Amino acid sequence: MSANAGSWLSAHGKLWFDDRWYRLAWIVWPQALGLLLVTLWLYPPSAQGFIPWAKPLTEAPKNQPATPVKEPAVPPLAQPPLDVMTPCKSGQPADIIAGCTALLASGNLKGSNIPDAYWWRGWGYYLSKQYQLAMSDYDRAITIAPGNAVYYNDRGIVWTALGNNERAMQDLDQAILLKPDLVDAYINRGIALNNLKRTNEALVAFSRAIELDGTRWLAYQNRAELNDQRSNWRAVFDDGTKLIELAPNYQMGYEYRGHAYFESGQYQAAIADFSKAISLDPNAIFNYRVRGRAYYFLNQFDDAMKDFEAALRIDANDGPTISYLNDLKRQRRK
Repeated sequence: MSANAGSWLSAHGKLWFDDRWYRLAWIVWPQALGLLLVTLWLYPPSAQGFIPWAKPLTEAPKNQPATPVKEPAVPPLAQPPLDVMTPCKSGQPADIIAGCTALLASGNLKGSNIPDAYWWRGWGYYLSKQYQLAMSDYDRAITIAPGNAVYYNDRGIVWTALGNNERAMQDLDQAILLKPDLVDAYINRGIALNNLKRTNEALVAFSRAIELDGTRWLAYQNRAELNDQRSNWRAVFDDGTKLIELAPNYQMGYEYRGHAYFESGQYQAAIADFSKAISLDPNAIFNYRVRGRAYYFLNQFDDAMKDFEAALRIDANDGPTISYLNDLKRQRRK
């Protein structure tokens, strides 16, 4: 060993024991250098596909065509979460009841899903005309979530079905108090008011529903019925026309407008609307009866007879049709 080598080793030994930074450098740097050499050997900078850090890839590597990134057909984040309430919302009333009952018994429902399950099951009971069971479920839903306007609206429907319109009014008023723009509550309130013979108030309720949402055909139908009872034929015509616009495959719009035409003496127009109504619902006796009467006033007695006979095939004891038929027979004998 040379003197220089011995001197260097002596100095190295002294620094190794006396200077911890010197000692750390000797441990770390050889490892870092080795790692760098291995990395350069495995991934030389000239290799295709190497992307320097912090530098975006602006073009395809040489000799490789540019290919746009293809998104998945349905991005994972765009997939709606599985609705735990689905068993409550589909199928026939019996399916809804069974699905909601299973969910409630599972103990897996949380938060607003619990009162919603009672609400949905109540609707299933209502549709199957099990009104007391429906009422019980709506009571539970309201007890859990007393601020939900829809629960009160639907319980009001059950009260109406049970013939307790006064009690229905309390629930419907509460629904409107909680949610002043709840259109269904105004429609159902109008129905309850009409049942209570409070016709003017019922008209106001239906009109308010239409103000809030002019596309709700049920509001037009109910208002047309009230105006029909009041012989307000212009209003019946307007609501019937709007009902036809909103529900062109529903016979009631043609029936109301046809009746307005008939009462205004426009018999051909009435026949056209009643004919359309009959094509949509061939079992509605009113349309045959009044169309037959329109034919009668136009002296088209054979057509009138056919309609009266069709009406009596639906109901052989229909009083108005029997009266019109007897009138037709007397007219023919003259």
